[in-house]
Amino acid sequence: MSNKIKVVNNILISASLIMVTTITLLATSILTPVTHSLAQDQSLTNQTPVGGIDLIILDVNASAPEDRNIYTVIGQVLNNDTVPFNGVRVSATLYDNDGQSLVERSAYTSPSGIQPGSNASFNINIFGTSINDGIDTISNFTLQVTGDRQAQLFQ
Repeated sequence: MSNKIKVVNNILISASLIMVTTITLLATSILTPVTHSLAQDQSLTNQTPVGGIDLIILDVNASAPEDRNIYTVIGQVLNNDTVPFNGVRVSATLYDNDGQSLVERSAYTSPSGIQPGSNASFNINIFGTSINDGIDTISNFTLQVTGDRQAQLFQ
């Protein structure tokens, strides 16, 4: 077999492998949703994951400035996994002293996609007008983080 024919055969084999690899990648890149819940008092920080889920809520702080009718929950989400997460969203449910749910609000992290080992911030604003008796009735809240875990492409 001549060198030109060997080169053409190698190119055809390489192109076939690339097509098979691409099809395999498309078939295995199914998004896996992940959910992690975390109960909070108003300013707990440095939380650890529950049940091995790899999105960790950190550095949480909540405040209600006196001059504004708004309750703000801020913090960070750490991707403690080896693959990226997309569409990472943090939800806050606020409760009164009796444990009754007052309101739930959520926001995407910024950025909404988090690479392995990276953090993204979140900022959830709850306006007092959305709570029947106003911001003063809030005694605690829970946070929940969800995201689409990207499938690992190669092993």
